Amino acid sequence: MKEPEPVDLSPLDPQADAESWLRLTEATRLRVAAVLRDRELDPFAIVSGWSRPILAAAAALLMVLGAAVGTLGRSTTVRSSEARRLAYLAETSVLHGHAVTGAEVMGAIRPRAIRW
Repeated sequence: MKEPEPVDLSPLDPQADAESWLRLTEATRLRVAAVLRDRELDPFAIVSGWSRPILAAAAALLMVLGAAVGTLGRSTTVRSSEARRLAYLAETSVLHGHAVTGAEVMGAIRPRAIRW
């Protein structure tokens, strides 16, 4: 069986002609940038760009709500007052641009006046 002849890859060596290689990479970069700039963003592309932040927010919300459901398994009067405190906390955090901490959520669910 005869050995295949080796393939000469020397034309692909960027060190052989550095100036030519730089021109080629820059021209490629400019063509890609032009295509990306001219590409129209369809609604699906826009929404898919939101998927990670939305998924992270949904996961955080589920964790908070899961803890709240576990804690709120008491009477309807207690649950409604806790729900009002959580709603007030959410509203004030949005109005003031403040990220709510876990301690603040737990403080809204279990105020200092009530000890379990």
